[in-house]
Amino acid sequence: MKLVKSVAGWLLGRTDPREPLGSSLISALSRLPIHLAADAVCLRKNADSGALEVLLTQRGASESDPGAWCCPGSVLSPGEQPEHVLHRLGVTISDFTFLGDYFSAAARGWMVSRVHQAKLAEVPATGAWWPVEQLPNNTVPKHREQVIPMAVKAFHAQRAKLSRQASAPAM
Repeated sequence: MKLVKSVAGWLLGRTDPREPLGSSLISALSRLPIHLAADAVCLRKNADSGALEVLLTQRGASESDPGAWCCPGSVLSPGEQPEHVLHRLGVTISDFTFLGDYFSAAARGWMVSRVHQAKLAEVPATGAWWPVEQLPNNTVPKHREQVIPMAVKAFHAQRAKLSRQASAPAM
């Protein structure tokens, strides 16, 4: 075991911290430390129905929970900033506002998710808008139970604040 640890340490020391490590290596390494992830919650009001919708992307076959729906995001690679995660995933955003952290146990290890509210320049190819009240059955549980509600609460608070400001008398 000592030799395996030594070789693994040497190999990791030779990786470029600006390049993704790949999901199989991340999965093997993630059992050890607590990992930092960045999740982006994109909300909008549907113009026709008025329903609040969230953008979800479907995970690929090589990712954890293949086929599951989730908010765009990923585990940060070494040296990567949260706002760069989406760019690495091919998602272009115009705004990225920090909302809070969420700590959880996941299949790949312990995670701290930095939850952000984001505005998209375009919907990713694997993405679709879903009414917040009608999420797919295979939505990642932490996104359904924690991440999306955190963003919905912030969204409503922001709208209430703007409404109060608009109705306040001018001085």
